Parts: sequence; structure tokens; C-alpha cells
Amino acid sequence: MKTTKPTVVRHGFTLVELLVVIAIIGVLIALLLPAVQQAREAARRMSCSNNLRQLGLAMHNYHDTNNSFPYGGRYYITKAGSSWRFAILPYLEQKALFDLDRATGYDLDTYEGGGNNTDISVYRDETRQLFGLVLDAYVCPSSSQELLFAANNSASLISIGAVTQAHHYVGIMGAYPDPAGRSDSFYAVSRGSFASDNGILTIGETKKMRDVTDGTSNTIIVSEQSGNTNPNALYRKLANYHTGWGGISTEGTVDSWRAQGPDLHRYGSGLTSVYHSPNPRSVGAEGTADYDFNTPLTSFHPGGLQVVLADGSARFISETIPLTTLQQLSARDDGQVISGL
Repeated sequence: MKTTKPTVVRHGFTLVELLVVIAIIGVLIALLLPAVQQAREAARRMSCSNNLRQLGLAMHNYHDTNNSFPYGGRYYITKAGSSWRFAILPYLEQKALFDLDRATGYDLDTYEGGGNNTDISVYRDETRQLFGLVLDAYVCPSSSQELLFAANNSASLISIGAVTQAHHYVGIMGAYPDPAGRSDSFYAVSRGSFASDNGILTIGETKKMRDVTDGTSNTIIVSEQSGNTNPNALYRKLANYHTGWGGISTEGTVDSWRAQGPDLHRYGSGLTSVYHSPNPRSVGAEGTADYDFNTPLTSFHPGGLQVVLADGSARFISETIPLTTLQQLSARDDGQVISGL
């Protein structure tokens, strides 16, 4: 008797079922990706906050050793001195780098050869040690800004390797206009920009804890300035002129600036006087030059940026903060009461 094998019926996905599965997977991915991105940003924001606390601790250690906070920026005639970023290197476990400049009294002459000079031999040996160097303590991991730059974005400097770190944290020299209405706490520099000395890190002078009469928990000493997503690059300038490590170059003294002496060249680095709200959508000429003193505070963190207060604590500042409140936080002695920070 002949037997017949049973027919095996194989079931598969119909086209409709396949499309439904693909749609469900797409929805799950769409739900998952933002969560992953948020988790990554939270980690980056925490790393940035840790950097700022590290800078705050370095400032305190500097004060304990020297009985003052560092100069915001030293200045000299026609050459740049060093900034606070260089001064606190020993307290960021970088004393060996700092000691390279022992011969000049730990005051880095960052561009003896001039910002556009293409002969690398004119740069001092100490300055050349900074070429290509990136310290993580000065990097916000959320920023998409380049980590190295050349003064004036000069292609000729880039070609010889005269590039230095583009720091993502800026010293606060105070605020303009003065929150207390004083007329002697700021002075015009150039391009409609104003420098100020109502903050902690100022030009050509140092401040002590006792000078922070508003309280160290109410005064910003360093802020994030790491660029933002604004498509107009002019609003993303970082205060990194003179290598980013440098201070101020000038053809006159601060007193002559105050007196508004004619044709005084004033180029700065590492400092800003708060004139704009965080992550501004537009600024004037005063905020579009990295050598001027009103570059805005910026960040890639959603909704705001981070700062370190003079007591060493890090805080997140919303970009919706009233400008007047931010300016009060930037001045050390305006006498204004701040609540809700």
C-alpha cells in the first residue's frame, strides 16, 4: 500500500505583519534614542561641573598660598602677560609646566614674536611648550568647538604649529553696566566694549576673599564659555586671544584707559565683563571679537550653562535668568541681595 507524506504547511510573515513589526521597532528606537542622548548629556554636564569645581578648588589653593586670588590678566606694553589660567596650573597638578617659566617670574610672555609672526623661532621656549597642549580641566565635553586654535585664525600660524588650547572656561572680571550704578568700576576699551573691575578676576590687580563683600556664595569667579548651537559663529567667540593662556597686551596703562587716552591698543584674553544674557541670540560689535572684553557666556548644555562661585561650588545658570541678576552675581561688591540661586 502506497503511503503519502503529509504536506508541511510553512507559515511566514505577511507583508502587513512585517510592516507593523518594522513600525514598532522604529517607534521603540525613536523613544530610546532621546533617552540615550539625555543620559550622555547628563554625564557630560557632570564632567563639566567637576571641571569647574576643580578650577574653584585651584583658586582657593592659590589664595591659601598667595593670600589673594590670581591676576585675571597681567598686562605689559606691546606684549601679553599671563592670565589666571596659567597662574593656577600648579594647583591643577601641572607644576612642571608652570615651572618652565620660572626664569620670567612665572609670568608667561605668550607672544613675544607677535600674534601673526610665522617664524616659530621667535617664540620663547616656554611658549612653545604650550603649542598643541590640551588640558582636560579646561574642556567642556559637551562643546563642539575646536580644542586648538591660532590667533586670528591665521593659516600661516596653523601651518607652523603655533596653535594653543581653546579654553572653554572664562574668568569673570565683573559686569557692565555696574549693578550698583557706580561710574568708576568700568572703562571703555574698543569696539563699544567695556572692561570692568567690579568682579574678582581683574586686569593688573588681585583680589582677596575680604574684597568679596557680597559673599563668596553669591559671586561668580569663572563661567563656562564653550560656544553654543547658534548658527551665527560671531556669537560663539571665546576669550582666547594671546594663545588662550595669555593676559592683556596694551599700549597704555589701565589708568590711561580710564582717562580714555587716544589710540590705545588693548587686546585681552581669558576674561569677560558680563554684558549679555547667556547664549544670546544677537550681540553687537562688543561681543564678536575674541580680544575684546564682552564676549558672551555660552554653552552647548540645553537650557543654560555652568559656573563656579567664589566658594568653590558649581551651579547651573538658566539662560532665562534675568540679565540684571546675572550681572549682580558677576560683581563682588555691588551690595545687591540675590535670592533663588
